[in-house]
Amino acid sequence: MGINISKAATLKAQIENVNIDEKTQVTVDFYLSNDNGVAVTGLDTLDSLAALGVGIAKLGAQQPMLPNRAAVAEYNSKNQMAEGKQWISYINKEVAPGAGASTKAATQWQAGIESSCKQDCLTNLGSGHYRYTFSKTLADYPQFTGLDTQYDANAPTRIYLELLADKYGDVSKTLVNTTYDFIPATGKMVATDEGRQLVDPQQSCYRCHTADLGNEEHRLLMHGDKRFNFDGCVMCHTTYSGDPETGNAIDMATLVHKIHQADYKIVGYGSHLHDYSNVQYPGEVADCQSCHISDATAQASQYTIPGNNSCLSCHKDKISQAPDTWDGTAAALFHDRELFPKAWNNGCAGCHPDSSNPQGANLFHDKLVQTRQTLKDLYGMSLSDVTLGNDSLKVSVEFDKLVNFPAQEPAISKLLLVVNGQPDLLNRPLNNGQHQMWDISKAGDNVSLSMDGHKLTATISNVDVAALGDVSKAVVKAKMLVCANQDAVLAVGCNSEDASSEVEVISANALDLTGAVSKRPVIASEQGCQSCHDGEMQQRIMSAHTTPNVTVSGQSCDSCHNPVSATALTDGSCNSCHNNDTVAYLNADNTYHVAGADHIKAIRTINNSLNYRDMVHALHAGTRTVSAMGAPNGAVTYPQSASNCQACHSEGQLKFTQLKQENSQLVAAEDAEQDTVGQISELSPTVAACAACHNDVAHWAGHAIKYGGVYAPDASGGRTYQVGGETCAYCHAEGQSYDVIKLHQNAGK
Repeated sequence: MGINISKAATLKAQIENVNIDEKTQVTVDFYLSNDNGVAVTGLDTLDSLAALGVGIAKLGAQQPMLPNRAAVAEYNSKNQMAEGKQWISYINKEVAPGAGASTKAATQWQAGIESSCKQDCLTNLGSGHYRYTFSKTLADYPQFTGLDTQYDANAPTRIYLELLADKYGDVSKTLVNTTYDFIPATGKMVATDEGRQLVDPQQSCYRCHTADLGNEEHRLLMHGDKRFNFDGCVMCHTTYSGDPETGNAIDMATLVHKIHQADYKIVGYGSHLHDYSNVQYPGEVADCQSCHISDATAQASQYTIPGNNSCLSCHKDKISQAPDTWDGTAAALFHDRELFPKAWNNGCAGCHPDSSNPQGANLFHDKLVQTRQTLKDLYGMSLSDVTLGNDSLKVSVEFDKLVNFPAQEPAISKLLLVVNGQPDLLNRPLNNGQHQMWDISKAGDNVSLSMDGHKLTATISNVDVAALGDVSKAVVKAKMLVCANQDAVLAVGCNSEDASSEVEVISANALDLTGAVSKRPVIASEQGCQSCHDGEMQQRIMSAHTTPNVTVSGQSCDSCHNPVSATALTDGSCNSCHNNDTVAYLNADNTYHVAGADHIKAIRTINNSLNYRDMVHALHAGTRTVSAMGAPNGAVTYPQSASNCQACHSEGQLKFTQLKQENSQLVAAEDAEQDTVGQISELSPTVAACAACHNDVAHWAGHAIKYGGVYAPDASGGRTYQVGGETCAYCHAEGQSYDVIKLHQNAGK
């Protein structure tokens, strides 16, 4: 009984048994079924089989790349340092450089799988059960001097199976990639602590990348759309595999590290150049633990164990300083005490973990994260009270450990009190008045302070209360800037020569202007942003706002031109500047940037708007063409699909409740002449939100206009949108019949 493979809509395979006989002949028994567990028959008689590949590897000592084997062998004969084990495939080849060879080209070893035998190696055992017999014994595959491929029955061993019946079928349902780890001598499955899995792809890779194999544009599906299983990838992308045309290592550590640093090129199969120099990693590259998450796997901490390729994959600056006699190995480079004096202060444990320093080199690698965490613990704080008067504001900050006035602490640069009000959406106050900020680290003209134990109370006078709008929807937070020395993992005086970085410490809570817990509506997920940008996005956001063309003069300009005042990506602090009126505020002739349509530059079309929602959409969709001051905007290498609303929006955040009540957007017309102001278009709020990605507005504007939307290519006569007139939400809001989430999900297929 069962279903024939030609009619199976889904496929799953489970490896049930592996046998290796005395001649090292390997057989793999597996069960093929659909998602419901029904046996799938006919695999062995299928007329055309797109792919059937099987690989086998053992876990053993790190093996060197072919060009490095002599240098590594000499080093290993002198120094027996503990190293993490790596996968060693029993199936390998030696590959000479081909077309596209560079000056660093060299013959390389490459691990692989058996993929040409297919059904000739397959036996039908009946009822969906099959046996794959490798075409050769392990001893008969090519053997290379310097590469340990001797069969080891006691080593943890991995079998990889890939199967694709029809290359034109739906790979998200029918592509099989599966692995099986066992000990040949006993036949038992490998215990969790005996294997090797340094990262959990679900927690690391798929935080940014999509796990949806149905997404043809963004899925991590490699090698002819056949391979996605990380446990299978590392069997070939291991320490000794290299790209002969470039000489670059292709082990998983090097590949991932260097791609995310935009510093990787390989020629690869078929002489096709793969150039990753335009990749933009949205997180902190120096934060190892953004991918190597503690306790994610049994071997998560093993990333601290050095390896020849993994160490070289990041230290580009040190490689450029290496002497001409350098042999290309990590050992020779890192044993240069002048290049790595700090590591050598800890002896061998400066790189190789031991009982004296279990972190090894990560004592240095993780100092950035350690410094931030240490200072956040030391200077942690929360808000305990907020009282708003007619023209004054009183706020109490409770410090976890601090008992002195902030001004008495040399390491505290500033303590900012940040208020993001929510005024009438149609009549925002001039000069971004809903975003107000004071430095309460010290007393000043409008700031008086008192200290009672761990509690600092700041009373602020001359507050523009009216500009803050609805007091129950305001967000009040405190943000401290602390000077630090990353090498020492310490806070240091800001005037000290040892001050090498600045750490932001944000209050653990947010209140509104009534003193209650802030309940401002949130329409995007902070956690969603942090999944790619990590929790320290604010530490890097300054670079997006710092240009030589912006001159800051006075507190009024500081409120916008000082993005250090932002406290999160979704709490309103970014939107307070980047709102519907921002484009019109720009380039006015007076200090206060009075809004006016005649101020809009030709570059500020809807895809180059500065409204936060539209700006974020355009950036992630790759439709934005200019950045600050009209400079060209580099293409963003967003690793997700821009059609995946749920990557950024949690359940309930796309109801459009407030959207239609906003003002329309006035932006530059699509055909506006360069360097000419005043040629403008109008888009109602939902239309603008869509147009940031869907630039061909004219093609779909008729539909929007039919349901209350506005798209006016020439809006020189002023706004025509009647606030509240859009009815887009009736069909497209979350949960409705043509839900925007569902529409985008279907579009992304």
